[in-house]
Amino acid sequence: MSEGNWNNEENSFSGSLDPTSVNAQQDTYTGAKAQTEQSGEAMPSDDNMYRFQNVNAGQKEPEQGQPEKKRKNSGGAVKIIVSAVVFGVVAAACFFVVLKISGFRFSGGSEGGTIGTVDTTAGNEVMAVSGSAAGFGDVSGIVDRAMPSIVAITETSTVSSYFGQSYSTEGAGSGFIVKEDNDELLIVTNNHVVEGADSITVTFIDDSTANGIIKGLDSAADLAVLSVKISDLKEETKQKIKVASLGHSDDVKVGQMAIAIGNALGYGQSVTVGYISAKDRQVQVGDENTYSTNTMTLLQTDAAINPGNSGGALLDANGNVIGINSVKYADTKVEGIGYAIPMTDAVPIINELMNRKVLKDEEKGYLGISGRTVGESLSQAYGLPVGVFVSAVSDNGAAKQAGIKQGDIITKINDSKITTIEQVQEKVNNLEAGTEITVTISRSQDGEYKEQDVKVTLGSSETINNLDDGKQDNGGKSDGQNNGQQSNPFGYEDESQDDGYQIMPW
Repeated sequence: MSEGNWNNEENSFSGSLDPTSVNAQQDTYTGAKAQTEQSGEAMPSDDNMYRFQNVNAGQKEPEQGQPEKKRKNSGGAVKIIVSAVVFGVVAAACFFVVLKISGFRFSGGSEGGTIGTVDTTAGNEVMAVSGSAAGFGDVSGIVDRAMPSIVAITETSTVSSYFGQSYSTEGAGSGFIVKEDNDELLIVTNNHVVEGADSITVTFIDDSTANGIIKGLDSAADLAVLSVKISDLKEETKQKIKVASLGHSDDVKVGQMAIAIGNALGYGQSVTVGYISAKDRQVQVGDENTYSTNTMTLLQTDAAINPGNSGGALLDANGNVIGINSVKYADTKVEGIGYAIPMTDAVPIINELMNRKVLKDEEKGYLGISGRTVGESLSQAYGLPVGVFVSAVSDNGAAKQAGIKQGDIITKINDSKITTIEQVQEKVNNLEAGTEITVTISRSQDGEYKEQDVKVTLGSSETINNLDDGKQDNGGKSDGQNNGQQSNPFGYEDESQDDGYQIMPW
């Protein structure tokens, strides 16, 4: 092959030729105004497609006075052409007969995983449907079927300026309908889309809106479930919306098509198409509120993910939701790197969140501790497990009655990984006082942290009254005996060493 560049201004091609070219043929590039000496026809053609022309290097022009070689009999050429046409017609007919017999259809995707249905036979849990993705090309049919399940989310919140002034801000995100009960519609989105929102507005496919209420949050998984009352929806809206079909992200293959739908930049729903670039990517995701980081395992795609796409659906070619668009890599040197939460990982968390009750303050459960986050940087600096360091324990709280001590590090609650103090709040405060939970703590014994499970019956908010915030100077020791620790890593003097300074009673 030839390698080089075409110069449009000079109508010339510069470069090198591959000496291994078959039959020692030359590749010459012909510009818009150039003409070949052999045919006199202009190149390129009317469709603006530049073409390569092959010229035999060993072929000579006939000398003057010598006759050219006779052409082959034109009648034989006609027979060949007719035979070729007949063969093509017969082959095409056979091809379509085979397709008809096998039941294959030319469409945007297979019929596996119908949009609008979720298997709810296992009680209140949502179930993912299985099926590999197939199909490519025009995705408009897939989008038409999926769009009724996609929603736009607008949240308003109050923030404080550096000078202490408060003002209202508005943000945009996306979500999709995951379940419909008798009295409520459940919608999945990202935690960072709705966290701290004063009010949430959900916009459906027909541009009608309804108020959304947070059903449950999980900051570590960056997931949230919203509830919309069915009674708040118009009859026309009820007829147009559908429940999304959930796919197994474990079945996803690198290189298969991915379709992202979401409320990009808050302008309304838009569609981008790409491919699954990688699976099981370990991504450090920062929290701008706590200044801590969290490692997430995500799908990577080159389908464009923009602000406002967060919480939206990443679909396969069957129209199944295989991921929840969450973050993108933003840098001037980087292009086409976006990430989505795998659906297989998200389903059990969604089931937990959507079954949570909206509790009054007096109904919420409490552990009776104050604590602070042990993030990645502190973990590496002091050799501590990632989790929540117990700074203080209430004398009449649930934690003390269960045997949790100051200096312990909470790593799990009910088998859900704990990485921030906010997660302790989310897990505990969404359960009623009197509920028994399993708390996994890591306790230092002989200089080594070892995990153990503790059964805790949650107390009421009264059990955290006058709870010590853990800031007292205890000489770097915890519980008066240090529990075998070398020193308390939280001297509370240098807050810059922490992954977000917060001591919160829960």
